[in-house]
Amino acid sequence: TMLACCKGAYGSQMSGTCISMLPSPPTASPTETGPLDVYYPDYDQPSWPEGFCINTRPLPSGRPTYSTMLACCKGAYGGQVSGKCLSMLPSPPTTSPTSTGGLAVYYPDYDGQSSWALGTCINDSPLPSGRPFHTTKVACCQQNYGGQVSDACMCDASGICYSCNCGSESERIAANCTLTCS
Repeated sequence: TMLACCKGAYGSQMSGTCISMLPSPPTASPTETGPLDVYYPDYDQPSWPEGFCINTRPLPSGRPTYSTMLACCKGAYGGQVSGKCLSMLPSPPTTSPTSTGGLAVYYPDYDGQSSWALGTCINDSPLPSGRPFHTTKVACCQQNYGGQVSDACMCDASGICYSCNCGSESERIAANCTLTCS
């Protein structure tokens, strides 16, 4: 082989010229494995709208590098209408803002109960179009379910100690309610 020839005939060659002429010359240091610490645009994709960023070895010569995948998407594929690059992120952004928990307002849940007599107020997202809303659950109950004989909404909003209609007697006793119910 060519390697055997270089070692045999030019083993003491200081310049390393013979070894460097091999099709896949060995390196003086071990080849690193695993992903790179930087990201770069993968120009091997069929088109720019299908492009995304990677951190696969080896890093192609002359390719711009970025410290994060997001920075790479912004730098190399900013304005990409397809969203392909951003969709490849470990936690890709959504097209509309998302929030956790409920809304900061309460509205009557016309859909969740079979009747107005058992209705309650909720703060689930999204707020249905045209639905009245209030800054507190109690205010929502007072405005939308004020005449409820069952007190279902106010029991839900204020707790078991609101009225004798909320929960059982044992539940009210356990909650230290001061109500006198007959």
